[in-house]
Order: sequence, then C-alpha cells, then structure tokens
Amino acid sequence: MMAASAFESPKREILVFYYKYRRRLLLAFALPFVFAVAVSFMPVPRFEATSTLVVRLGSEYVYQPETGATSGGQPSPIPFDQDQIYKAEVAILDSSDLHQQVIQSVGLDRMYPVQPRGFLRTFLSTQLDKWFPDNADGSFVGQVVSVLRDRLGDGADAALTPDQKAARRLEKDAEIFEKHLNINLEKESSVINVSFEHRDRAVAIEALDTLLRLYMDKRRQLYMDARSPQAKQEADATHNRVIALQNQIEQFKNDNKIYSLPDQRTQLLAQRDAVRKQMAVLSSATLQDRYDNINAQLDALNALERHYDDLQQELQVANGEYTIYAHKLDEAEAYDSNERDRAGSVRVIQPPSAPPEPKKLQGLIILAGFILSLFVVAAVAAFTEFSRSGFLTPERLQRATGLPVLCAVPLRRK
Repeated sequence: MMAASAFESPKREILVFYYKYRRRLLLAFALPFVFAVAVSFMPVPRFEATSTLVVRLGSEYVYQPETGATSGGQPSPIPFDQDQIYKAEVAILDSSDLHQQVIQSVGLDRMYPVQPRGFLRTFLSTQLDKWFPDNADGSFVGQVVSVLRDRLGDGADAALTPDQKAARRLEKDAEIFEKHLNINLEKESSVINVSFEHRDRAVAIEALDTLLRLYMDKRRQLYMDARSPQAKQEADATHNRVIALQNQIEQFKNDNKIYSLPDQRTQLLAQRDAVRKQMAVLSSATLQDRYDNINAQLDALNALERHYDDLQQELQVANGEYTIYAHKLDEAEAYDSNERDRAGSVRVIQPPSAPPEPKKLQGLIILAGFILSLFVVAAVAAFTEFSRSGFLTPERLQRATGLPVLCAVPLRRK
C-alpha cells in the first residue's frame, strides 16, 4: 500500500495544493484577465494599408571608377553589396524628413487633428494662469508651476512663435507617424513590405501612396546625376547672346541707315568720279567741297563697315557656340532619360490597399491577458509553495523524514 501511495503522491499533492489555495490562485488569474478584457475595449480600431516593393539590382548600384583601368583599357565597375543596397532603400523609406513631407502633403488636420482639451486640463490651466501669471523666477514654487505647465502643454509652447509651434507639431506628428509605420525587409529576399495604420481608411491609403511617391522622387534625386540642367543653362545663355547680337546689328543698321554697304559704296564712288570729271573741266570751290564730302562719307562708311564686320563675326562665333551647346543639351537630355530609366530599379508589386474592415486588437489583447494570467498563477503558486513551511499530504512528510506515517487526522475548522 505504501509503494502504491508513494507512486501516486505527486498527482495527489498537486490536486491538494490547488484545492487548498484555490481562492488565491483564482484571484491571481482573474485580476490580470479582467484587466486585459477591460483594456481590450480601449484601443481605437485602425485600418492597415499595405504595399509591397521589389528592389531590382540596377546600374545605379554599380560604381564606375574614373581610374584604375584594366588591361582591356576600360575601368572595372565595382558593384555594391546587396545587403547594403536593401538597407539603404529601407533607410530612405524610414527617413524622418520624408515622413514630414507625407504629413504636409496629406494635411496635418487630416492626419492628426488637434484634440480638444478636456475639462480638467482646461480648469487647471486657467487656475495656474490666474494664481501664477509669471513663473519665470527660479524659486521652488516657480519650478513646480513650470513643471505643471509642461504637463498641461502650456509650458514649452508658450514662448514659441507660430512657425516654431507648427514645426514642433510637425515633429510630434512625425513621431506618431513612425509608430504606426512598419517597414519589413524579407529575409534573403529583395522584397520590402510597407504598412501604415490610421483610423481613417482613405487617409491610410493616401498616406502610404504619398510615401511611396515621395520615396521614388527622393531616391531618383540621390542616385541620378542630372546633366541636362547645366547644359540647358549654357545653351540658353548662348542663345540669348545670339539674339542680343542680332538685335544689336539691326539697331546699328537702323541708326546708321545701312541697307547695303557695297551698294552704298558703289554709289558714293560713282558720285565721286562724276565730281572728279567735272573738276577736270571746271575748277570750282563748290565741286571741291562736294568732292571732300563724298570722301568723308566713304571714310565713315569704311568705319561703319569695320564695326559691322566685327558684329557679324561675333554673331558667327555665338552661333557656333550655340550649335555646340545645343548638341550638348541633346546629349545630356538623352543621358538623363537613360539615367531615369536605370534609377527606377524599385518596382511596386502591390499598390497601397486596405481591407474594408479595421484591424481589431481586442482578440489579441484578451489572448495576451489570458497568457499573462497563466504566468501570474504559476508565479503565485511557486511563491506559495516555496514560502510554505508545512506539509500538505502524509506522503510528502514521509519522503521528507524517511519515517512511516501511521495516522493522518484531517483538520476541522470550527
């Protein structure tokens, strides 16, 4: 009988232990579980917008050195490490400035509207303003009032300008945005899963779509070495110079009444020959003055022709430069177009979408509370067992002392 009893004692001891301390263990289970059930009704249901990206290894991930040519005469390209590539893409998606741009694009009041202050906070803030209008002193009371103002949200923001308050609000909203943004790079894969939670389903989808769009623009700026802006600036400058020279030549011709320099010179030479023939027949002061005047006109015409030729030469040089820069602009635009195609190595597999029903956390919270309650019960049971000084069953006493138990008298409470 003793052997059978000793064999069955562990089960009996467990049952006796839980029966004896059933109220304590039931309370240890009920308190955290009831608390978890109560907390499960507090979270606001949120919609989760998800999207999937894939990173292809494009040419923007290859470094082309300008020196260090191989025996073939061409520089040897150096590819980036794949892990660094994927981590860099995740870092761009997770940048705070990008999140702030998303909030500004969607709208601060749509993303995170300012909640009205409760009655208690308003009352306390009013009383502080009434009894302590100035807490700038360094006394103990002033420090306490300053801490209370910070807690109520009236301390640090009170001395800020409207622009500073807007910037601070944007920073706080970005922190909230990052808490509900999840970027997951699948292990040993080039797939990036991006999700964002918000109370409004439309806002969640729009915010995630805006994030991906701004992310594409930012990575394009980072990886793309644009040449067309500088080339266009140079081409526009030379083109403006050509137009300015053309206008200057036309103005010069109008001011000096130039229509055709060779024809004008031929006419003046013909007039001078005619006057010379007349002077050969008849000597006259009038003819001499006319002859000198024609020579002066020829000298002035020669000077105008030299200046006109200089302008024409400058125009010819400017046209040549414009032709060169226009050709460079065409090459730069073709290069940038090729770079834009190469910089688009990230593709959106699944556009942002959200289920019609919000994500509910009540079941998960209750399950977590149930598991926590079991751990609490186990902890209370272990503490009770190790802190107890007596024996619950005769078998336990027999194993502890090595002496047989002759009689067991049940405890009767009066």
